[in-house]
Amino acid sequence: MNSGPRLKTENRNPRRPNRVLIADDTPSNRELLRSILESSGYEVAEVEDGSQVIARATAFQPDLVILDLHMPKLDGFAVTTALRKTPGFESTPIVALTAALREAAPEEIALAGFNGYLVKPIGPARMRQCVASLLCSAPA
Repeated sequence: MNSGPRLKTENRNPRRPNRVLIADDTPSNRELLRSILESSGYEVAEVEDGSQVIARATAFQPDLVILDLHMPKLDGFAVTTALRKTPGFESTPIVALTAALREAAPEEIALAGFNGYLVKPIGPARMRQCVASLLCSAPA
């Protein structure tokens, strides 16, 4: 991972599964991510563009957010900036989803407030490892 913002790693409600919010403008990407995460026991919500993330995050209260870097209306960088300013989400783990690291260097991703990144195409094992490590790691 990286030295991004300090993580809030506890489940907001230990009597329910960890929640993950997915934001990606490609339906097949959202479907794949949802399938991988739900089969691993996570509760999943999704949105199709960056402008929907704050409202959905506030209602859903995810324990982790996965953001495509390139979405309509607001990209992943703008959404991360807004989430970090939203009460209750200052330390929620956020994962950048990108088609290629050429789009954004890992250093740029970390400086923007993301806690990690995944490069498409994403394999189930890599997805599970990334999400679990961010949800289970001790705060920095």
